[in-house]
Amino acid sequence: MNLTLHTTNKCNLCCDYCFVPHGQVSMTREVAFSAIELAMKGKKSTGILFYGGEPLLERQLIFDVVEHCQKITSQTGHKFSFKITTNGILLDEEFLKFSRDINMAIGFSCDGPAQDDCRLFPDKRKTFDILKDKIPMLLKYHPYAVGLSVINPTTVHKASDIAKFLFDSGFRYVSMNVNYCETAGWTKKHFEILKKEYKKLATLYEKWTTIENKFYFAPFDKKILAHLKGKKYHEDRAVMNYGQPSIAPDGTIYAMSKHIDQQQFAIGDVFNGFDKEKRESFYNAGNETHSVCRDCDLYSRCNYAHFNLKYDGKKFVPNPSPIQCCHEQLVAPIADLVANKLYSKRNSMFIHKHYNDFYPIISLAEDEK
Repeated sequence: MNLTLHTTNKCNLCCDYCFVPHGQVSMTREVAFSAIELAMKGKKSTGILFYGGEPLLERQLIFDVVEHCQKITSQTGHKFSFKITTNGILLDEEFLKFSRDINMAIGFSCDGPAQDDCRLFPDKRKTFDILKDKIPMLLKYHPYAVGLSVINPTTVHKASDIAKFLFDSGFRYVSMNVNYCETAGWTKKHFEILKKEYKKLATLYEKWTTIENKFYFAPFDKKILAHLKGKKYHEDRAVMNYGQPSIAPDGTIYAMSKHIDQQQFAIGDVFNGFDKEKRESFYNAGNETHSVCRDCDLYSRCNYAHFNLKYDGKKFVPNPSPIQCCHEQLVAPIADLVANKLYSKRNSMFIHKHYNDFYPIISLAEDEK
């Protein structure tokens, strides 16, 4: 089993689109170690994602967890892998050397030229210059770090500039997500702008692939992967969702990070284990096909056809978001168009990337030469 450890709900930033409720609570070693013990049961390996709030506000806890896991490995052979998602403000060489030495994967939240529109300190001070200066240091120690960005209605016109900034800064992996909050203020006009931005990005995607740049751009590559996997795409996502519960700072277990502090989505706690009935109820409901999705041509490729749930007071019920539907219907045809262009040209980089199961291994070997 994999875990998301919300080491704290404290954060040093105040981002417009953050979905995690902020507070002043931090996870104790007792909670973290109990969560690890729970995750290990019947498994040979465990993945741990440090999340927040801002996880680096609890740096010592991260050190303690890693040390604890290393002791377990030496005694039992149980293997651990580590990831962290951070806003980057507190990154320094000490932590980057530490994380490199244990092969910790890093997700670096940065909106590039839109950073100062949405991602500010609580006193409204800007953050872009701080993060821009940290990127070379980050990529020196973690060349495969993932650049994470969020598109807001207020920044949608900068989407292509954000992705280009991250690629030009040296990130090979870029994930760009849309703020799906119902109160975000998306309109038809915003989606028209986003369509134009994605078309610009499709041109860049084709250009970068043609000149054999190695990169991963989540909005397009996810849709290509979903096409190639077919029905298995949803099966894999269901397994992933079932196998990575989120642990709140107080030890409460939630089905997913987006449900932290929503008590109706609590499925146990680290000291007493899972509420098996509630856990199964949640995942069974999440695996049901939304009625509005059944006849959709994009159903098998949609990232949101499952596990979009609300609690109606008695049970979990499907709750597909119109914003998510609009986004899926917008991005898929653009991703398909650029994919078809590259495939029809028999572009070797594109074909190896998407059709060769050994591509990641070959690519890594080439990079290490």
